Amino acid sequence: MGDPVPRVKEPHLAGRWYPANPDELAELTRRLLDDAGPPRTGVRAIVVPHAAYQYSGRTAAAGFGAAGGAWRRAIILAPSHFANFRGASVLPMTAYRTPLGLVPIDEEAVAILGRASQVRANPAIFMREHALEVELPLWQALAPGCPIVPVLVGTLEADDAASLGAALGPLLAPDTLLVVSSDLVHYGRRFGYLPVPATDAQTVAAAIRRLDQGVLDRVVACDADGFVRYVEETGATVCGRSPIEILLHALPPGVRGEQVAYTTSLELTGDYEHSVSYAAVVFSATTA
Repeated sequence: MGDPVPRVKEPHLAGRWYPANPDELAELTRRLLDDAGPPRTGVRAIVVPHAAYQYSGRTAAAGFGAAGGAWRRAIILAPSHFANFRGASVLPMTAYRTPLGLVPIDEEAVAILGRASQVRANPAIFMREHALEVELPLWQALAPGCPIVPVLVGTLEADDAASLGAALGPLLAPDTLLVVSSDLVHYGRRFGYLPVPATDAQTVAAAIRRLDQGVLDRVVACDADGFVRYVEETGATVCGRSPIEILLHALPPGVRGEQVAYTTSLELTGDYEHSVSYAAVVFSATTA
């Protein structure tokens, strides 16, 4: 008998959110990373957005580019947009496919994480999810052939974020990049969030930027409690709120955050009735 057929997650977004042509996608990701500037030293984690590349690709690449390429693997935490569940879910498959080829899944790390009480293996919820898949071509361009640990995060209760952060601890070696996939404020009637009326682009842009900066200030400060309070007090529609909470609990001591990029769809399209914000934050060790 031959080897078993690999269990591969097929792409859902190719040709829509990023190019389906391998050469075109390779050129795009190389160009985005080249434009991102030099890598930082001591990077442990990044927060990057997950919209279509024409909207957030440059911002996401700023985060990946700052991380550089000397990695063993990446743990990617993304919010679940289509499935409602508590805790986190891992993908019990062997690889993701993109037009750039297969991204191996670190099955041993998936098994370790799956032992945590808040984590379940559930391939079904990964099938339509964009927030994780859209990060993969940039990861492939940054660290070709390096595996990932794909994790989707649902709702969190009580001490779930701290518990899941602790569960990640054994996997967070210096050669493992923790990637959190999250957009920031979703403004507009479509998203059910209108902190100011949609009167004009300047007013809306200023209000969105203030809200986003409040989020980013707390994320950069690694202030998990302050981040949660701010989001609850303002109602800021941060779709990756739960993955960010886990990240802020998982970061080891002696890590600082730095905001390296920010933009909004309003700036790109001029549509001030509906806007989504995108930022990249890099977390680096400050001590040896």
